Amino acid sequence: MNWNGWYRLLNQGNNIRMPELCVSQGMCSTDVPLWLNGSHPRLEDGVVTRKVCGSWNNDCCYFKSFPIQVKACPGNYYVYEFVSPAICSSVYCADIDSITPVDDPEIPEFIDPMTTTTTTVMMDPCTEQNCTEDEWCGERDGIYGCFCNESHSRTGDESYDSRETCESSSGTMSLSRCQLFEAGFPVNVLHLSDPSCNGTLQNGRLVFHFDNDDHICGTNLTANGTHFVYENSIQGVADSAGGPINRKKQLELRFSCIYQLSQTLTMDMEFNPLQSIVHKTLPDGQGMYQVRMIPYQDAAFSHPYDGSEDIVVDQRIYVEVIVKGVDSRQISTVIDSCWATPVNDQNFAVRWDLIINKCPNQDDKTVKVLQNGVSTTGRFSFKMLAFNNYYSKVFLHCAIHLCLLQGNNCAANCSPGQQHRAGRSVDIHDKASISVGPFIWTAGSTGE
Repeated sequence: MNWNGWYRLLNQGNNIRMPELCVSQGMCSTDVPLWLNGSHPRLEDGVVTRKVCGSWNNDCCYFKSFPIQVKACPGNYYVYEFVSPAICSSVYCADIDSITPVDDPEIPEFIDPMTTTTTTVMMDPCTEQNCTEDEWCGERDGIYGCFCNESHSRTGDESYDSRETCESSSGTMSLSRCQLFEAGFPVNVLHLSDPSCNGTLQNGRLVFHFDNDDHICGTNLTANGTHFVYENSIQGVADSAGGPINRKKQLELRFSCIYQLSQTLTMDMEFNPLQSIVHKTLPDGQGMYQVRMIPYQDAAFSHPYDGSEDIVVDQRIYVEVIVKGVDSRQISTVIDSCWATPVNDQNFAVRWDLIINKCPNQDDKTVKVLQNGVSTTGRFSFKMLAFNNYYSKVFLHCAIHLCLLQGNNCAANCSPGQQHRAGRSVDIHDKASISVGPFIWTAGSTGE
């Protein structure tokens, strides 16, 4: 039989399914009976791939036929996308013990001309393809799929019009279904590094997704000193031949989400803004995260400055640096340095260092590093200062980098004699114009 499309098994008008256990040689009116080596899916599982075994010579899986697609349907029955078996003397079996009544009265009774115990309903092979208006359904190497229309955009033929989105610890890659099919790769043969992670079809595109919660899919996380990288690949094998030969070809498309480890940020606003936010687009436009620097009045970090108060010299200020949009279970924020200037220019010649190489400036005994390198939030405090020569404002700048917690000691050790030494080149820092301040100081003195 020329198997094409999806089939529903019926026996005298009742539902029946393939056996999930070994079928002995010579059963099902054939030399090599084929049975499903795996369980049937649930409704919520959608379309799944299952192995098919053929019994021979007292070995239940002596012959391994081509895998097939299986789907559970409402009404307690299954449909199978049968393909021509690898062995010509084999047939697909049905389990007589799995008979259930048909709930749909419109399903007609089909009589099998070979008078076997199983009957099939043959469906239009193009019905299941759901080709879009930019595609047309056709057959290639005995498999039906969607070809690209002449008017279809051919952007990125070599990469199958790949489009990638990166966010936090997740990534999504989509490819043109028709370009893949024309290259000989049906969508059902493709998966991520984890073979159980298949793509989903969305408006003519095959979409693959991974995340770090419950859908890792073989993703590998590495750090190279300047960036951390989530890597995965779309893989698959297609065979355009049959019988005793094969013409297999393999597809492997590697993709990655890259995040820069280090940044230098300056909080910058004109009229005493005391909380600022910036969206940073990372290298290659592949990822984005958010950085905030907020000054607080109290050690509980519950009362931020609102921009309307003068700050008395020697009054303690509490500063919080927060990074959002990255995986807080694997990545921490490290404050490398912070400094103050009397004008809104991080490179201004007049400056005072507060944090140097992750630790308090030893020449400023008021600086306290409260939290650094242990989470995506860094915190420190210092006492308000004033610049000489009639400068009346103070601007605060900090340089941070992201640290991969796995296998790294991200937390700063600022004990005497144990302070970190600079280990990275500053030329990788990406400067961003963000400000908090200016702080307007007034004369006076307060305690802690």
